[in-house]
Amino acid sequence: MPDAIIKIFQVRIAWEEPEEEGLPAGISFTETEMECVDKQCKKMEGKTEKQKNPYTKGSLKYATWVIARLGGWKGYTSERKPCITTLWIGLEKFYNIFDGWMLAIDVSSR
Repeated sequence: MPDAIIKIFQVRIAWEEPEEEGLPAGISFTETEMECVDKQCKKMEGKTEKQKNPYTKGSLKYATWVIARLGGWKGYTSERKPCITTLWIGLEKFYNIFDGWMLAIDVSSR
């Protein structure tokens, strides 16, 4: 996992920032990684409004919500914010998914 510790701290800090001052996801994730984040977000969101990602698409907070969900966080605002361990697990799962996603793109482009 490239620069995992740095990303963990970046997404954790992003979680604490107010949405209007949100950082762009580009400081932590490549454009290709963000495409994968968007695909995962669609899978992680539930059917009700409370289970949807409430953050602006393309922001680091949006990506952090997805990473936290992958790490086992339920996504409700009434729940505690995700901890470092949850983000670590989510980031690890994300990069496993991303590796498979890139492999599928590579195979289909032949």
